[in-house]
Amino acid sequence: MDIDGVLTSGEIIVLNSGEEIKIWSVKDRMGFALLKNSGLSIKLAWVTARESRQVEERSKEIGVDYLFQKCLNKWERVSSCARRLNLQPDQIAYIGDDLVDLKALKNVGLAVCPPESPKEIKEVCDFQTTISSGKGVAREVIEILIKAQGQWQAVLSKFSIFLIAILLTLSACSPHPNSTSSIEKPDQWIEKFTITETRNGIPIWILQSEMAQVYNKQKKATLDQISIQFMNPPKELSSKSLILTKKSQTLAARLSAPKGEVNLDSHNLLVWNGVKVQSEDGTTLYSEQLRYSTDKQKIFTEAPIKIVKKDSILIGEGLEADPDLSTVKIFRHEASIHPKTILNP
Repeated sequence: MDIDGVLTSGEIIVLNSGEEIKIWSVKDRMGFALLKNSGLSIKLAWVTARESRQVEERSKEIGVDYLFQKCLNKWERVSSCARRLNLQPDQIAYIGDDLVDLKALKNVGLAVCPPESPKEIKEVCDFQTTISSGKGVAREVIEILIKAQGQWQAVLSKFSIFLIAILLTLSACSPHPNSTSSIEKPDQWIEKFTITETRNGIPIWILQSEMAQVYNKQKKATLDQISIQFMNPPKELSSKSLILTKKSQTLAARLSAPKGEVNLDSHNLLVWNGVKVQSEDGTTLYSEQLRYSTDKQKIFTEAPIKIVKKDSILIGEGLEADPDLSTVKIFRHEASIHPKTILNP
C-alpha cells in the first residue's frame, strides 16, 4: 500500500532540519494488529515515493514485512516482491490514492483507493473506501480481507479474551470487589437537544446536539453530532434590558464533534472522535478528544493536536486554551511550521 494519502491525509510537515512529520491514525494501527492476529499468511508492504525516517520507525513498530521508500515505479517493486513470494498479480491487494499508484492498481487482483482519489484512480479501482485518507483506510480494507477469509470471529475471540483478562485484573484491584454493575439504559432520548450556559443571564456557550441520551441517575447526557457556540462577553451591559445586552454579543468560536458527553449538573463537557474548534479569526484546532471546564472556562486535552493559523501551523500533544484560542498552552510542543513548508504528496 501507499503511505501519503492513504495512511495519512496527504499533508507532509517539513521541519527546518529537513525531517518530515506525518500524522497517523490509531485506527490503522488497530487494523494492523488485527491482521497480525488473524492467522492469515498475508504479507504487508509499504511503498512510497518519498523517504522518511519516521516511516521507517513506524514500519518497524507495526511489523511491516517490506518497506520500499524513494520508489517512483511502484509496480516494479510490488511485482518483484510478489515473484519472490511466488504470488500471481491477481493474489495482490493494493491501496493507492494518486497517479503514481496507477500502474500498480491496474495490475493487481484487488485495487482499492480512498474517496479523495482523482477520477483516473477511481475508474481503475475495484473498491473505494468509505473512510477518508488518514482516518482508517487500511483498517477498513484489512477488516474486509479478514472477513472474506472467514476469520473475523476468530480474531474477535482473541481480542475478547484479552479484554476479559484486563477486566479481571481491574476487578481484582477494585476497592469494592463485591459490587456489581449493570449497563444502564437512557431515561430519555431527545432530538435537537440544547443547553445554554449563562452567567447573570448572559449566554457563555450554547450547545446543540442532533440526538441526546439522558441518564438521570448518572446526571449526564451522551450526545451525537455536536455544535457548541462560545460567545464573547457583551459589548454593552444594559441595566434596562437583558435582550439588548444579549444582542450586543458576538460569536467567539465554534466547536464541532461527532460524539460527546455533558454533565447535567456542572455542564462540564467531553467531546471526541474528530474535534474541530474554529475561532472567529480563522484559527482552527484539531484533536481527537477535548474537555471543557465550565468553571474555568477552558478547553483541555492530552491528545495530539494541530493548530492551523494564517501564518503558521503548530503540532504537539496536550493543550490548555481559551475556547476562542486567544491564549493557548501546548504541553508537549513538537513543531512550528510555515504553510509553505507543507508539501503535497
